[in-house]
Amino acid sequence: MAAYAGRLSFDPPDNASRAGVMLILHQHLGDWHTVLIERVAHDRDKHSGQISLPGGKLDPCDDSIEACALREANEEIGLIKDQVQILGRLSDLYIPVSRFLVTPVVGVVPELQTFVAQPSEVAGIFRVPLSTLFSEQTRQIIDLQLSNGLQFRKVPYFQIEGKVVWGATAMILNEFITISQEILRDHFW
Repeated sequence: MAAYAGRLSFDPPDNASRAGVMLILHQHLGDWHTVLIERVAHDRDKHSGQISLPGGKLDPCDDSIEACALREANEEIGLIKDQVQILGRLSDLYIPVSRFLVTPVVGVVPELQTFVAQPSEVAGIFRVPLSTLFSEQTRQIIDLQLSNGLQFRKVPYFQIEGKVVWGATAMILNEFITISQEILRDHFW
């Protein structure tokens, strides 16, 4: 899902800030889902208004990237941290525009939780069926123009609930889908 496959594989600088995001899995109405958020639009955020996974910057109080992802998801959507079973991490991803090295953490919530958006950070919460992510119809290409005037041509993205899910979030979701398909193929087909 990288717009420019060879050019988005950057080595992070030594001073890159660390961040953790939470790919939350839970069952709802007989299907597995994950949770995405729409970030509040404001000038201070380089990812303003975009769709992302809950998460944020590693703080000194965090003893691991998993603790960071859980804390941030708790702050942003009210995820009950002690109900999450951590499955593992996906690949680190460096985001040059914000200078963050992001580690996606995958976790399962055994029962459906009520998520509540933290209004200063989260404009909306979306429960997305994994079947939607696995559908080829969800994957599309778009030309994007960002609010700062930057333009990107032929950007791969997921079309989810009328929203464009692109960039780092799309790459993380795509890695999760690829790994999930390999596991299913290796164990069930």
